[in-house]
Amino acid sequence: MKDKKIPEWIKLDNAANIYPSTLSKNYAAMFRMTVTLSEKIDEEILEKALKNVITRFPSFRYRLKMGLFWYYFKKIDGIPEIGKDFKNPLLRMNLNKNFMFRVRYFDKRIAVEYFHALTDGYGGMTFLLTLCAEYLKIQKQIKFEYKGMVLNPKGSISKEESKDSFNKYAKGLGSLEKEKPAYHQKGTIEKHHMINIITGIIPLTKLKEKSKEYNCTITEFIVSLMIDSMQEIQEKEKVKETKKKPIKISVPINLRKIYPSKTLRNFSSYVNVGIETKYGHYSFLEIVNQIKSEMNLLITEKRINAKISGNVNLTKNYFIRLIPMFIKKYIMSIAEKLMGDRYCTTTFSNIGLIEVPKELEKYIKELGFIIGKSRGKPGSVACVSYKNNIYMSFSRKIKESEFERIFFTKLIEMGIPVEIESNIGR
Repeated sequence: MKDKKIPEWIKLDNAANIYPSTLSKNYAAMFRMTVTLSEKIDEEILEKALKNVITRFPSFRYRLKMGLFWYYFKKIDGIPEIGKDFKNPLLRMNLNKNFMFRVRYFDKRIAVEYFHALTDGYGGMTFLLTLCAEYLKIQKQIKFEYKGMVLNPKGSISKEESKDSFNKYAKGLGSLEKEKPAYHQKGTIEKHHMINIITGIIPLTKLKEKSKEYNCTITEFIVSLMIDSMQEIQEKEKVKETKKKPIKISVPINLRKIYPSKTLRNFSSYVNVGIETKYGHYSFLEIVNQIKSEMNLLITEKRINAKISGNVNLTKNYFIRLIPMFIKKYIMSIAEKLMGDRYCTTTFSNIGLIEVPKELEKYIKELGFIIGKSRGKPGSVACVSYKNNIYMSFSRKIKESEFERIFFTKLIEMGIPVEIESNIGR
């Protein structure tokens, strides 16, 4: 599948630059998105759908290469091989030779796993839904209107979809905010190929009602409950220094909601919000009020732009640009380890409510979103809403599931039912 219109190589976007430097034999920054249909997946039809869709996503048709001063993406022909899904997902990929995403299926489920340098949650979900829609179009011979995250495989491709929007919208003046190291839950580390996943299926209306009671958004409510749950774990700690560390949740922000970008590459930032537990125990209402205040303060165009401008300025620094990549990789890896996961207890990424063309709704039963292993922190949380449910997935590299148990117990005690699914013991 050759296309002269696609550049032979492109630069990584600003957010993507850090991910190749953190690669190791057993680790890559990965995330996974799934769609569950009403019938078993036909591999032949899925392959046809992928062949039709891949040309619509030119920025996905690259592999990772290391240059003298920076990593870059080199064009790759063909389409990725489709395979049966793994019992244990999100295993590291060979990014130098293959595509930076893979398509898997099992029973009624289609899964796409991405290396984060390729795209973010918005781009990943757009690709998955477009692939799913094309699959159903071929299988069911149905017509529907392309809209939202479902793109027309034969539609025109905007150049902006492949652009680095960080460079476009950064205003030049920027700063990187100083943070304090955050509390990390202790636990027994699993083998490198193991990731434990627990998904809670929660009625959307019930969660909306409870959030309304506290006059906050669903994201603010969930983040507050995560902090409340982690506070319970921290208070059992015996080491005084550990008990004094703040509990902070890293919340990714889709910058397309702030800037009119159409990019399908990375265009997200984040805020770290939380509580200083050294001052004593926080009630749930106190946590909610704290999180609401911090989110309102931190998620403004000016504060976010200062952060992305600070990152853009770093990559444009003359001296940093001249450092050879084999040295830069080492420096960036150490910096990410010291400054990345160290400053948050866990991550909560909420893709939000997903809508698909009405003609497809009866065939698409569930959606899923899972974040892969982190290098520093023990786990992450991701969720996506579809129809009447929120699908909330806890992924972790430790054996202990106390955080999830406490979180879901608190939800149930608030009158919000939860259906639990897990990959453990499969």
